[in-house]
Amino acid sequence: MKINYNIKAKMVELAGACFWYWSSFHGFLDSSGISKSLYSKYPKGSFSKYDVMRNVLDVLEDRNDTEKINAVVSNFYRLDNAIDRDQLDNKRAKQLLQEFRETVGNDPIEAEIRRKERERARESYRDSVENRRAKDRRLSDLNRRFLELTTANRHTAQQRGFELECLFFDLLQFAEFEYAAPYRTPGGEQIDGHFRYEKFDYLVEVKWTSGPTKQKDLAVFDGKIRGKAQSTRGFFLAANGFDNDAVNKFSGDAPRIVLMTGEDLAVVLDGRLPFFDVMKAKIDAIVRYGNINFSVRARS
Repeated sequence: MKINYNIKAKMVELAGACFWYWSSFHGFLDSSGISKSLYSKYPKGSFSKYDVMRNVLDVLEDRNDTEKINAVVSNFYRLDNAIDRDQLDNKRAKQLLQEFRETVGNDPIEAEIRRKERERARESYRDSVENRRAKDRRLSDLNRRFLELTTANRHTAQQRGFELECLFFDLLQFAEFEYAAPYRTPGGEQIDGHFRYEKFDYLVEVKWTSGPTKQKDLAVFDGKIRGKAQSTRGFFLAANGFDNDAVNKFSGDAPRIVLMTGEDLAVVLDGRLPFFDVMKAKIDAIVRYGNINFSVRARS
């Protein structure tokens, strides 16, 4: 790196105009990152401060050490007065420093900081765009799997139920919910997994029946919930919805089951509403109206 001739000449001149004591001058070089092993090659008995500054800058140019050159420029840029002003013509030093700043234009360290901040902002933006695209691709893949389940004839209802269960837990992972995959209790009871929303754990039940899910299926699920801690609730996903008797039966006092239909799931998978917002809407409907089968289609 070659330093602009005018800037280099002014730094050499400032070395004599701003520093009377060698200790002050060496301290300035130290603060600019110049090693003592470099400037000590030019001892004060044999070299003037002008000579030392010129020689140091020549070495930095040969090394292409942009960082240290900028540090020296920046340190001079930030000076307002001579360091040893009582021993020097401070008025002249101030004039030279002002001329130096006008020649340089901007503090190179501050300019580099701003450049790096802009670069980080650009990288952050690129990362955020790529993350959004990746999430869009993941959600699109989940939606494709769901549409294939609804149209494929090669699956039995039980197979569809299993695939839907896998898809739902992939959705929970995508939505960044805490969850556990399906498991059996020590007593042999099958639990289709659970997830956490706010302060409650939700046991999961997933069904794909040929028609609406009946009251007996909800009754079995309700029994599983009742045997757990008071903070446990239920989340029942039925691809073809629920019949009215089942909904009415379990919408009574202190309902503990949230119902989700295939239509609700489609709203999430095609990107109209995030799953978190769907849960919030459904819980609000239970709290305010006792409606455990709130449809989110109207919200999308």
